[in-house]
Amino acid sequence: MKISFKSIIGLLAFGLFFSNQNAEAQIWEKLKKNAEDRVEKGIDDILDGEKKTEKEEQTNNDKKKSEKNSDSKEEIDPEKEPLEVYRNYKFIPGEKVIFYDDLKHEEVGEFPSRWDLLKGGAEIVTFNGEKVIMGVLKYNNLITPLFKNSGYLSDEFTIEYDIYVDDNNREEQYHSTYHIDFSESTVGGRSIYMNASKYGKFTGYVRDSKGKTFGFESVKVGENSWSHIAMSYYKGKFKLYINGTRVLNLPNFSITPNVFAIDIVGRKDDRYGINIRAAIKNIRIAHGGGQMYKRIMADGKYVTNGILFDSGKATIKPQSMGIFNKIVSIMNENPDWNFQIIGHTDNDGSSEKNLLLSQERSKSVKETLITLGIKAKRLTTLGKGETEPLNTNSTPEEKSNNRRVEFIKI
Repeated sequence: MKISFKSIIGLLAFGLFFSNQNAEAQIWEKLKKNAEDRVEKGIDDILDGEKKTEKEEQTNNDKKKSEKNSDSKEEIDPEKEPLEVYRNYKFIPGEKVIFYDDLKHEEVGEFPSRWDLLKGGAEIVTFNGEKVIMGVLKYNNLITPLFKNSGYLSDEFTIEYDIYVDDNNREEQYHSTYHIDFSESTVGGRSIYMNASKYGKFTGYVRDSKGKTFGFESVKVGENSWSHIAMSYYKGKFKLYINGTRVLNLPNFSITPNVFAIDIVGRKDDRYGINIRAAIKNIRIAHGGGQMYKRIMADGKYVTNGILFDSGKATIKPQSMGIFNKIVSIMNENPDWNFQIIGHTDNDGSSEKNLLLSQERSKSVKETLITLGIKAKRLTTLGKGETEPLNTNSTPEEKSNNRRVEFIKI
């Protein structure tokens, strides 16, 4: 039976006519466009009565099975749209920020003012139009956030930051490398070793206090680009994510984390024309994380500063998708639950602009939930700007905690 191009488009238009929700209409428009693209591409094959071979059928079946894998097993293509890459993201950032550094107020050419130097050297540089921390020596550029005392990580924390991956299509021994250490007594001992190889993969291992190593799943990363690293620790349970993919899930990490130190390793050798760059930015350490359902049940609301937006805008960053995916899961499991979404800002800028910005951000959160399948009637929005601060807005951490979104159960 031959199906004409006009018939298929007609059926889609018929379905669109009876859609009574704006969100559903948008979804149908996307389906219609996808159908048009597919039909236009394959119309000749349909008219000619060509059929797929048995081998092609098997290939497609295998591909469908592969797509059902969890985020811990899926190969992520960094060239895809950001929200698509993070569609299965399950990382939930901590609720109380204890260290936040976007390097906005740092002076180029100087050592980062909110860090301490343990080995080598590092400085603030302007890289592709933004400020980043870059190591200055070939090896052992080890830095750590400035805290008065160690032990600041506690038994429940999350850490996030962005790292630069340089061109990794050259000799295997040349690459961007990052070492992490969690123990004050073994700083430099590489609790986590990560590097980009010449095969376009980011790989490495975790080593515990007993000397045991656990290799984590390698993931594809873009060359000459930034990758997002996220890790969570909860009473011995440790998880590591790279660009939306969970690469490691340790049920018992036999180390007691008390500090965070990172070794930024690039390599420059003018004799051989080698200039491998390594840099970090957007460092965020927070306590808590992952207790969304319990907080809603206990308090009737969930408050998070882990939904991140572009500065001064309502555009949601893809790293926020872990929270969205969890909210959607909870709302699907509790169909009688509805939420009011309230946006808050810090006190940077005028109060009028902050009020408008908080309103736009709460609406942006609602729209994202709608695209993920939540009915619009289950969500209301409100913006309060800077009118209800949690603190004095006097430090980057306080400002970060004030930039929050509340989900109030109604």
